[in-house]
Amino acid sequence: MANHFERLSYQLPKNAAEASAALGAVLGVPAHKIRGDADQIVLAMSGTILYRHLDRHERHTVMQQIHNLSSGPLKEALIAKCVAPLVNPKWAEWSLTNRELEDVLRFHNSFNRWSSVLGANPGAYGVGGSVWSIIKQGAKTGNVAVLAASLILMGIHEFSHSETQKYSAEIERRKSFN
Repeated sequence: MANHFERLSYQLPKNAAEASAALGAVLGVPAHKIRGDADQIVLAMSGTILYRHLDRHERHTVMQQIHNLSSGPLKEALIAKCVAPLVNPKWAEWSLTNRELEDVLRFHNSFNRWSSVLGANPGAYGVGGSVWSIIKQGAKTGNVAVLAASLILMGIHEFSHSETQKYSAEIERRKSFN
């Protein structure tokens, strides 16, 4: 069976039980599901993290490793974790390579920089101005459209900020393991 442990971006403890607990934390698998042979669990979890980057044969091997685990709830959790990043890699920041993480962070930092150049969050100013216009002039199509656009801008800014925090935390987690 293939050992994907060496290909991880995380340098984990040598003790298999501690490594499986650390990988469980990375994957968001509750500790009560991590039961069985720690060495097999580490191999299966390592394969799960790398699954998106593996060829067809290696993916099949990882699925075999998962199916060989003794804990049914752990099997279910790892299979779900394998599939989610195939649908959208950003649903599972742990599946991204260091380069992919840096690219995503660069995009969000650039977006946040432009937001700050425009004045903190331009959507917030638009909301305040459009609410004031609605109070003074009543709800008109133009006022309501500006309010809606401003709320959308605010939401985009907040989403970008939360994504920046999520991916920064993943980079820091990788540094703390290394």
